Amino acid sequence: MPAKHARALCDYIDASPSAFHAVDASVALLKAHGAQGLDERDAWKLEPGSLYYVVRDDASLIAFRAGTKAPADSGFVMAGAHADAPALRVRWEKTVVARGFERAPVEAYGGPIHSTWLDRPLSMAGRVVVRDSSGRAQARLLNLAEPVAVIPNLAIHFNRDMNKGVEYPMQSALMPLVASRASDAPAGSWALARAARELGVKPEDILAAELSFVDAAPSCVWGNDGEFLSAPRIDNLEGCHAVLTAFLAADPADYTQVAVLFDNEEIGSTSQRGADSVFLRDILERISARLGAGQPEDIQRALARSFMVSVDGAQGWHPSYADRFDEDYAPVLNGGPAIKANANIRYATDALGEAAFRSACQAAGVPCQRFRMRADLMPGSTIGPISSAQLGVRTVDVGVPMLAMHSVRETAGAYDHDHMIAALREMYGRGA
Repeated sequence: MPAKHARALCDYIDASPSAFHAVDASVALLKAHGAQGLDERDAWKLEPGSLYYVVRDDASLIAFRAGTKAPADSGFVMAGAHADAPALRVRWEKTVVARGFERAPVEAYGGPIHSTWLDRPLSMAGRVVVRDSSGRAQARLLNLAEPVAVIPNLAIHFNRDMNKGVEYPMQSALMPLVASRASDAPAGSWALARAARELGVKPEDILAAELSFVDAAPSCVWGNDGEFLSAPRIDNLEGCHAVLTAFLAADPADYTQVAVLFDNEEIGSTSQRGADSVFLRDILERISARLGAGQPEDIQRALARSFMVSVDGAQGWHPSYADRFDEDYAPVLNGGPAIKANANIRYATDALGEAAFRSACQAAGVPCQRFRMRADLMPGSTIGPISSAQLGVRTVDVGVPMLAMHSVRETAGAYDHDHMIAALREMYGRGA
């Protein structure tokens, strides 16, 4: 039986080559369910039971369904994920030309696995700021949605030890090849010219840009029974889609339900729109003030009654590298969501948080697993510990198991996405 939500996840990933596009696609989902957009600069009027969303700087989003009781008396139930992914960020003002080959300089965003970016068609996407007809700056999304570049490998004849491991310097070997032109052609930025052509503006009217090269191949479902997903950015667009799908499917409640998509997790979350910012707390304080009695301690009372689920990918057991895992804490694909824990709080999970999520999985009828890194290896981290520290709210870290995390393409279990949505919907339905 095909996984219920796998195709929808593939469509969401393909529509979201950058965090800007992920938020744009998420807003479309929210609007389709009647959600009303709010502007942080405006005064708000909130109605119990209604859906709202707030976007900060085009790349982070908070959606919420106002509870029928004041947050001070009912709290918040929250689930969050991050919308960014490791990538090759374009240095858009510059170009490099040698003997007719034109290449686009890049720098790493986050921690991509460099070798996976070679010898595959790449596209380009992100946000471009242009000067409009009145002379004002206007942000526009760019998604070329077609192959425009490739990073060619070196022939093995020049390095017979290549299969023993190769380092790919960002400043030279990882510059995508984008064009072939005559050596006497006028110099200019390929990225600038290509973006201008796509947006229908003059190159001189582009004021700034945040662009990345991305995998040009679409996401797909595969396997004997369609049990696997192959896609770019499963870490962590799977989490974003699961959170939104569960949030929109949940019934209204006494407490306020919140869905959060942060940018910049892959580079530490320290930005105006990342988890290590005041964005989430700002919005929760405003919700508390508008739905409550307006007492100074309302937000503290609300947060003390709240709970959060941090949803991010888990490292799934890999049959080719079994020795890298602790067998007792190695989740498998399609075995259900994995609860992620670490003694040094690289993940936010504590015993009470784990118990709550396990209970939700049981009630939803889905399997549940556990992930811990081998005791002599350091795990990554998530928005969980950061948000938990910012808010003082109990948080559990969970994720679907996947292979090749931070590769240009990752592999996950199609059924795990269904399981995660079911577990999160149960969490939204049971309160803190």
